[in-house]
This record gives sequence, structure tokens and C-alpha cells, in this order.
Amino acid sequence: MDDKDQKETVQGYEIKQISIFKDNKGFALAESRTAPDPFVTWQFTQDENGARDYYWGHYFTSEYTAKQDFINRSNDHMIGFDAGENTVFRYYSTQRPVDIGTFPKPNGDPLSIVCFNTRAPVEDGSFVAWGYIEYAEPLTKKQADDYELRPAANNPNRRRMEEQAQVVGKWEQAHRINIDKRLTFWYSDFGVFVPHKSITPKRLNERHEQIMELKNRAAPKSIADQLAEAEKQVERGADAPTKKQNKSHEDR
Repeated sequence: MDDKDQKETVQGYEIKQISIFKDNKGFALAESRTAPDPFVTWQFTQDENGARDYYWGHYFTSEYTAKQDFINRSNDHMIGFDAGENTVFRYYSTQRPVDIGTFPKPNGDPLSIVCFNTRAPVEDGSFVAWGYIEYAEPLTKKQADDYELRPAANNPNRRRMEEQAQVVGKWEQAHRINIDKRLTFWYSDFGVFVPHKSITPKRLNERHEQIMELKNRAAPKSIADQLAEAEKQVERGADAPTKKQNKSHEDR
């Protein structure tokens, strides 16, 4: 979802959030402080020049309800039409400035190239880089390794996210997590949990790891583990002197 169009105004409503898909269709969340229904979600079609035609508005008095409608409409379009949000795969140049010959071109020129003036911290300061290159499709591990490029943590991994969403969704449902705090929603047409479009792969992975850690802590020990623990206790008991033995040693 793109927040770059914050100043665009349509019918007196200021655009707050945009999601756009590969079929050049998308959805917008907008707000007007003077309208009877201050919040609206629209569908739109974008032409080759970037101009948008807005239509099919849903109007709301509640910001929360409008945001949920925006997320649901975006998700329904992505899944139902297999449109897929425009994806970008970013790779950081950690060893050298970005220049000709420092990155691969597997399918022609990359989408964008960003050069830093100096080596700068990236990814919340976890490492430093000279810049980055963005592609429409992911590089192979060999392609990235050959040019010593490091993939961004938030690069899409659809299959992994789908698998993690099933674990996270079931946990959120079982624990009755409030809808505004959930990372997933139930897509009844396909019978699966789906990540909300606003959720990054990094955030979903963090929640998945937290849930798996909680499950591992709560899981009962296997019979083999229980027997092994009992044997250790017996061994410790056999090695420890009894009170009678201790007393006899003291009397000597």
C-alpha cells in the first residue's frame, strides 16, 4: 500500500491510503472533516499516465470500519482476480558503490537504482550499504551472491507467508484477538487464512515465531523425554548419600 498520494483530493475527500495492483486497478481510503460521512473507500482505475478514475464508493462514519473495508476490498481483489499487488524485490550493495557492472540484469534493466553518497546504515541499522537495486522478480541466490548483494528483509515470499498465515490465523481466532490487532483474516471462498495487505513479511514472520515459541513451551513432554528424565533422577538419587549414611560418617 502506498502513502505517497496524501495530498490528492477527490470530491472534497483527502486520499489517505492507496493500494494498486498489476491490472491497474486499486482502492483508496479517504477522509473529509466536513462531510456527513467523513470516511470513504473507492475503487479506481489508473491509466498509463497515472490518472485515476474513482468509482464505487463505500461511505462510513467510523474510521475503523472504513479501514477494515479498505483492507478487505484490497484483499478480495488481489485474491479473487489474482491481480497481485505490485511487488518490488530490493537488494542492497554492501561491498561497493552501485555502478555499471556491479549488479545483474537477468531480465533487462532493474526497476530502480538508488546510490548513496557514502556507506549508510539500512534495515533499521542492522548493516550498512552503498545503495540498492530493485527488481520486479527475485534474483536467484547465485545471482545475488555473484554480485555480493543482500536481499531486503521485507522482500515478498508469498508461499512462506501463506503457510505462516494459517498458523497465525488459527492462533488469532482461538485467542479471540481483536480484529484491529489481527494480522490475518479468514477468506471463506478458499477456506484459508490470508495476511492483511498492510502486513509486511517481516511482521508476519515475527508473529509466527512468537506463536511457535509459545506452542513449544506449552507442549507436553513425550514419553521418551519423561523416561529419560526419570532415569536421571534415579541416577542422582543413587549417587546421593542417605541421611543414615551421613549420620554414620559424622559419628566416626
